Amino acid sequence: MRGKILNVILALSILTVGAVATASAQLPGTGMSAQIPFAFIVGDQTLPAGKYEVRRLGDDPYLLRIQNVNDLRYVATFYTGILDEGDSVRQSALVFHKYDDIYFLAELRSRYEGITRELHPSKEERRMQHEMASNNKAPQSESVALIAN
Repeated sequence: MRGKILNVILALSILTVGAVATASAQLPGTGMSAQIPFAFIVGDQTLPAGKYEVRRLGDDPYLLRIQNVNDLRYVATFYTGILDEGDSVRQSALVFHKYDDIYFLAELRSRYEGITRELHPSKEERRMQHEMASNNKAPQSESVALIAN
């Protein structure tokens, strides 16, 4: 009997620690980082290759910011929508659409939240999508791993 009680307490302790770790990844101001090996576009801003941090701003879960860790001048703020919820997100990552040698930030996959967020394509990306579609081509996708800070 005493062993069963200890097992229950241990199991509850493990669940509590897991819940706290997951919740902290969702709090405003907590971030994730990625080493992005190429220049990329977010909205109408072009950001150079480098180490970036992505974090939620304020209480709005859809408003995010990506900022170069080594040069704070390179920063973009953007809104996201939920693309997918559930257990399908196995690894946290940034997903880019690639058109020739131009990369657009398109998705943010969060294993901690269990969701994939999508960015609305910019006017330039929509133009490139249309151009590729007229040639029966599609953009490539490239992922870069995100690591919790």
